[in-house]
Amino acid sequence: MAYLARFFIKWTALLFFFALFNITLATAQAQKAPSGLLLPIGGGYTDTYNGFAKQAITRAHNNIVKILVLPVPYATNAEQISAAERNQNLKDAEERRKQVEGACQRNAPPSLACEVLLVPLFTRTDAADPTVLAQLSNDVAAVYILGGDQAIAMQAIANTPAEARLAELYEQGTIIAGTSAGGGMQSKTMLAAYQTNYGPESSLFWGAIDIWNGSEKRGLIFGLEEAVIDQHFYQRARMGRLINAITRPDVVHLGIGIDAYTGVVVEGNRLRDVFGLYTITVLDAETYHAADAVRYVSLSENRPPLLSTRNILVNLLSPGEFSYDLKTRTGQAGNQSYPALQRLERSFESLTPPQGAGTLILAGDLSNTLEGNSILKRFVELAGGKNAILLVIADGGASATANERTAQRYADALAKLGAKATVGNAEANLETVTGLVLVGRDASKMTPPEWLRAPWLAGKPILADNAAATLLGSFYAAHPPTPAGDSEQEEIAVQRSFLQGKTEIKPGINLLSITLQPQLLDDKRFGRLFALAYNHPTLPAIGLNANTALEISSEGARVLGENGIFVLDLRFAERMLGSNNGFVIFNGLLDVFAPGELLQPEIADVNAVYQPQPTPVLPSFAPNPTFTASTPLTITPSHTPAPTFTAALATPLAAPAPLVSPPASRMPPFWGIGLGLLLILGAWLWSKFKKRP
Repeated sequence: MAYLARFFIKWTALLFFFALFNITLATAQAQKAPSGLLLPIGGGYTDTYNGFAKQAITRAHNNIVKILVLPVPYATNAEQISAAERNQNLKDAEERRKQVEGACQRNAPPSLACEVLLVPLFTRTDAADPTVLAQLSNDVAAVYILGGDQAIAMQAIANTPAEARLAELYEQGTIIAGTSAGGGMQSKTMLAAYQTNYGPESSLFWGAIDIWNGSEKRGLIFGLEEAVIDQHFYQRARMGRLINAITRPDVVHLGIGIDAYTGVVVEGNRLRDVFGLYTITVLDAETYHAADAVRYVSLSENRPPLLSTRNILVNLLSPGEFSYDLKTRTGQAGNQSYPALQRLERSFESLTPPQGAGTLILAGDLSNTLEGNSILKRFVELAGGKNAILLVIADGGASATANERTAQRYADALAKLGAKATVGNAEANLETVTGLVLVGRDASKMTPPEWLRAPWLAGKPILADNAAATLLGSFYAAHPPTPAGDSEQEEIAVQRSFLQGKTEIKPGINLLSITLQPQLLDDKRFGRLFALAYNHPTLPAIGLNANTALEISSEGARVLGENGIFVLDLRFAERMLGSNNGFVIFNGLLDVFAPGELLQPEIADVNAVYQPQPTPVLPSFAPNPTFTASTPLTITPSHTPAPTFTAALATPLAAPAPLVSPPASRMPPFWGIGLGLLLILGAWLWSKFKKRP
C-alpha cells in the first residue's frame, strides 16, 4: 500500500508541474499575442494609405507583410453578378491593390517584404468558395475592404464561412481596415443608407435612416459593439443621420463620424491614432441621457415627426496624441483625461434682446420656398399684417442686378401675404416702414449692415435671411456658398474648415452675442459652425437649416419653419489642436430644437432619470416630396457601375451558410483543473500514509 501511495504521489506531482508549465506558457503566449485592430476610414484612398500601412507592418509574419484586398462592396447584387461586372470590378480593384502594395513598400523597413493579394469576393457564393477561404490564411497581417455599398457587402458575407474566417483572423490579431463602405461595415450596428426620398436635409425626421441592427441585417459580426460608425461624415453632412441613429432606443447611444480622407485605430474600446487629413467625431447620447430624453415633434398630420434632443456630448479628434475610451466615454490628450462633468446647468442669456428692440427673425434660407411661406407670413404679422409696409434689400449676389431680382422675388411673396413691400437700399427712408427684410447670398461679398442697429433698437422687426442672418451676430464666417460640382473646391469649403485658420472669421454687427451659420445641412456647413464655436467658445453657435428660422423677442427665442436647428455650445469644453492643426474638442454640447420649441437648454446630469417617449408609428403614406434630396445621393466608388445608395435589401438573402465556430478561447485548458484535483487527492493519500504507525 505504501508503494502504491508513493507511486501515485510521484506521478501526480510530475503531472501537476507539467500542467503548471503548460498553463504558464499558454498565459505568456496569450499576453504576447496582439489583439486585432479595426481601422475604419471615412472615404478616399491615397491620403490614408500610409496610416494603414504603418499599422499593417506591425503585424508581419516571418518577415512578410501579407495584406488582402477585399472588393466585396463593389458588387451591385449579393447573390449574382455578370461575368462582365466581375471582370470590371476585378480590374478596378487591381488598381487599388497596386496602390496598397506601394504604400506597404514605402513604409516597410528593408527587412520586411510586402505581399498584397486581391481576393475575388463579391457574392455569397464567393463567400463559401474554398479557393477564396484558402486565401484567408493565418499569416495575414491586414485585410483592406474597399468602398462601395455596405448594404450589398453585408448581404454578401453575413453568416458565411468568409465572415467567420475574418472573425477568426481578427481574434488572432489581424488588422481589419476599410474605407467608405468598408469602414461603415466595421460597427456591428450598421448605418446602411437613408430611406428612399430622404437625404441630409431631412435626416432629423423619424424614419429617415435605414439602420441594420439584427442577426442578419447588421455590420460585421466582430465589429465594434459600443458605437455606430458613419463615414464621409462632414463631407456629406451626416450629423443629422448619426444623431437620428444613436437616439433610437434599440441602438447603442454612441456614434463615430469619420470624415473622408481620415481614419482611426480602434483597439478594443479605445479610439486612438487618427490618421489622414481631417477629424473624427464622437457623439455621446448616453452620458447626459440625450437618447432617453429625445422627443418627437409633430409638424403636421401628413409628415413624420422631427426629433428634438438636448445635451449630446460632442468630441472631435485630430491626428496627434488624442484618444477616446468608448466604455468610460472619456477623451484623453497624452496622459490627461477629460471626463464629462457630473452635472451642468446652462442658459442662453445672449438670446435676450435689449428692452424695446424689435423682434428678430433669423432664417436659414427661404429662397426656394417663398410662395406662401409660413416664416414670411409670421413676419408680416409682426410688422402690422395688412398694414405692414416693408422694405426689402438684397446683397451678396453676383451683381447689383442679381441682388435686385432677388429682392423683388421676396417683395412679391410678401405682397401676396398682404403686405406692402418695396425694393430699396440702405439709404432709403426708414421712417415710414414697419419692418425691414435683408437677404444675402454670399457672406464674403457683404458688408455688415450697421445701419440696421438703429431701427431695430427703435422697435422695428427685422427679417434677415441666409447670409444676412449670420452678419447680425458677433462674428461670421466670410465665405461663399459651398461650390457645387467641383470636388476639390468643395473639400476646401466643407472639410478644411475643420483646420484652424482655414475659416476667415470677421466681426458682425453684434445685435446679439451669438454666432450663426445658415444652410447647415443642405450646404454642408458644419465646419464653419465649429470654427465659429472653437474660436469664440463663450458664444452659442446656432446652425440654421433651409426653411427654418429663429424668432427672437423679449418673450424668448422660438424655432419656426419645417426643420430642426442646432446649437453648439463649447463654453465648458476643452479645446486643443491636432498635428494637422485640426480641431480637438472634448465635452462640447450639442442641442437639436424643433419648430415651436423655445431655445432653452436643459440641465445635463449624469444621474438624471427619464421616462423615454414612445417612438412614433409612421403613417402609411409616402414621405412628403419636399424630403427628396437636393442632390441625388449615390455612392461613387472607383469602379463602374456605381451602386445607388438606396435603402433596404434589394434581393432577399439566400439561406445563410453554417456559421463557423468562433476561435477557441486562449484560457488555460480545463484538464489543468482535473490535475489539480488529482494533486489534492494525492495529498490526502499522503497524509493517510504518514499517519500510519
